[in-house]
Amino acid sequence: MSSHGWIRLLIGVFATVIVAGTAQASEPAELRDALRQRYTSSRMEVQNVTTAGAVVRPGTVLRLETGAVPAKRLRFIQASPKSPRFHVRDYARVEIAGDRVLAAERGDFALQPGARVVVLDLKVDRDRVRLFTHTAEPVALPTGRAEYGCTEFVFRLDPDVIQRADAATIAQAIERWLARAA
Repeated sequence: MSSHGWIRLLIGVFATVIVAGTAQASEPAELRDALRQRYTSSRMEVQNVTTAGAVVRPGTVLRLETGAVPAKRLRFIQASPKSPRFHVRDYARVEIAGDRVLAAERGDFALQPGARVVVLDLKVDRDRVRLFTHTAEPVALPTGRAEYGCTEFVFRLDPDVIQRADAATIAQAIERWLARAA
């Protein structure tokens, strides 16, 4: 095969890969957008030390429906007193498939059924949807202190459900564990 033939073959293969990749990437983006409309993100106070963690722009509030799940204490980092503070994105990860917990990382404390959380971020992967949550209010701890908590809920799903961009089925799976609060 001549060098021109090889070049045409490579261009054809690259074009096919790019077109196929773009077609597959648009479906999760469409699904992600639909889920972000249903589970709108919240914003919390970060810069003010005395009110850090307070929800300043509420989005969707969810209520934990199941048994206790772990949460990590909300933490911030600041390079120097003059630099801005940032939320340390350290979440206790809970992996869920259907009606059971597959794995749960150890947290600093547990969220009990009825705990209210807000969504800080949402990600859609090939076979899972991930909700990054923050407690809507501080949780009273046995020590007498109250802390905000962070939990990442990972909902494992059939890849076909995500490929079909079936937001209703995914919402049902999520809301078995995290019901929309009134």
